[in-house]
Amino acid sequence: MFCSCRVLSLTTPSRPKLAFLAMFLMSSLNAENLDALMDGFDEEPKVKTEIKKDAVDDIMEGFDDEPISSSKKNNSKKPKVKEAQGALTGRITEQTAYAYSSETPHDNFSSLKSSLLLDYEYKFENGFKFKTNAKAYYDAIYSLRGREKYTKDELHELESEVELFDAYIEGSLADNLDMKLGRQVVVWGRSDTIRITDVLNPLDNRRPGIVDIEDLRLPVAMAKFDYFVDDWRITPMAILEQRFSKNPPAGSVFNASSTSIPNDEKHNDILPALSIGAEFSGWDANFYAAQLRDDAGYFANGKLQHDKVNMFGAAFNVLNGSWLLKSELAHFDGLKYTTTQQKEFKRSDGLVGVEYNGIADTLISYDASLRKIHDYDNRLKNERFEVQEDTYQHAFRVSSDFMNATLHANYLVSLFGKSLDKGGFQRAWIKYDIADAIYANVGVIDYLSGSQQFDAIADNDMIFLDVSYSF
Repeated sequence: MFCSCRVLSLTTPSRPKLAFLAMFLMSSLNAENLDALMDGFDEEPKVKTEIKKDAVDDIMEGFDDEPISSSKKNNSKKPKVKEAQGALTGRITEQTAYAYSSETPHDNFSSLKSSLLLDYEYKFENGFKFKTNAKAYYDAIYSLRGREKYTKDELHELESEVELFDAYIEGSLADNLDMKLGRQVVVWGRSDTIRITDVLNPLDNRRPGIVDIEDLRLPVAMAKFDYFVDDWRITPMAILEQRFSKNPPAGSVFNASSTSIPNDEKHNDILPALSIGAEFSGWDANFYAAQLRDDAGYFANGKLQHDKVNMFGAAFNVLNGSWLLKSELAHFDGLKYTTTQQKEFKRSDGLVGVEYNGIADTLISYDASLRKIHDYDNRLKNERFEVQEDTYQHAFRVSSDFMNATLHANYLVSLFGKSLDKGGFQRAWIKYDIADAIYANVGVIDYLSGSQQFDAIADNDMIFLDVSYSF
């Protein structure tokens, strides 16, 4: 069972062909430009890789907070908005997946999903902005292959859904004070694959590994204020809504259990959070503190209980030429893993990573993390989700643009275990901009065995394709 109720544990890939195929693809596409690639090493170091936004990025704008280019608020006079303006945009996506190793009924064509995203933005005359977006999808594979073949839990969770995502209003209350109120995503930390300090938003884990974390975060209602003092940004927050990660339903391809996952315990309290950060020449620092409902939780009284925990963390980044060195630390107090033990645990998480963009149109990154439970009790090894004292995770990623940034090739491998031997997955995919408002995304994902959780899904490898039109 693949569940975010605890950190999963990973092994060295038994099927490395995918990695070699991805790297061969990238090198083949760039073969004619080898001199250009090598020239990249002689160029002046880039401060930051420039990423061209397309229409789809504009639609998804509200799903993620962009990193600040400078923590010091620009006090220059802002252009006045002459009149209120509103705009409705959207995206239609057709997706399909072919599972070449899974057993029935999740084999062969396992998904045929149609989805619609609508995004509305309204700018007021005083400079404030209101933004909301919603998504609906329907997966026709269930009716085409026969709904009686699937469990009620899977049909309820994966056949269709309509959900409100972002819904917030933001603007400046003063020259050095901004406000953002409503459902939103707030990202702490810098890693694109491993979550250490990025704890404020839950994830949609129902189809793990197929898309990146940035597309999995679920917005949460918050009141956020940014107060600027010289180079520093002080951000107090009130978390107004308690949401938890969505996990694979019982009977689905990523959860073979016949036992339904208990519902989350409902909580209506308001919890505090705070971040303080600044950017300086060549480096930046951020400090975090929050009281949260533990997203993973534990089973109690027929429900998934989420107790309050305290979190303290920090993130540091150092830029040196084409190299970006990053680190994150987080400490949690008040964790519970089981009802059989009333003991509360403390856990410390740490990450170190490096990004390199010295090759033209290419970004290479590697992150490694360790999560350590203090005062570990060996009886936790016998729990349903194999709670380990030390959990290691590694993530290696390569992204490169070709054909004037209309073709984007990517490869990601995420492995668990100190020796990379506790399972994981690898994914290679290509995104092609067919036209200004149309793009296609095709790829393959390979799940790797090595632990109880990943052994159960090791045969779920699949090829996926989606085509999107933005309007």
